[in-house]
Amino acid sequence: MSDDALTVFRFRVPKFLLRRQRVQPHRESTGCLKKGSTRILGTQKGLFMPKNRVLTFERAMTRAESYVSHKEKLPWLLDKATRKTEQHYQSLLESWESFQVFIRLIRCWLADTYAVPVQSILMAVGAVIYFVSSFDLIPDAVPVLGLVDDVWMINSVARANLQVISSFRNWEVSLNSRNRV
Repeated sequence: MSDDALTVFRFRVPKFLLRRQRVQPHRESTGCLKKGSTRILGTQKGLFMPKNRVLTFERAMTRAESYVSHKEKLPWLLDKATRKTEQHYQSLLESWESFQVFIRLIRCWLADTYAVPVQSILMAVGAVIYFVSSFDLIPDAVPVLGLVDDVWMINSVARANLQVISSFRNWEVSLNSRNRV
């Protein structure tokens, strides 16, 4: 990788889009821009993103463990994710179905109507957390590329859990056919 560009997945983001800002002592105390922050150019109003706050999938999985152990937090997260998917439907076309399956799967697991392996639930909740977070590898405020990493993450988790998703969808179909009779 060259020093003039940062590679994120398959996309190369030129370094000039990521510019370090010098912090003056009086600005640091007011919280306008903290030391170690990065300003991302080309975004509306100049997006400032602290480097240690960038959400990676590993951090999302850590948060997912907290959500799974405290099930009362999950409905709020799912509602927030549903609202965000409605806002960004056009950007999510290829992963829309997978994300909707994640939401239904988590809701059924919460209601104890469908048993899911814990690792699959953690990965699904981690993908939802990653999607909801606006400060992930490529911040959502970056035009065009903002949701690319979110879509990639949803697709990766879906591919890793194909068997679970397939079983769940078959269960849903059988449940719907029983309810119609």
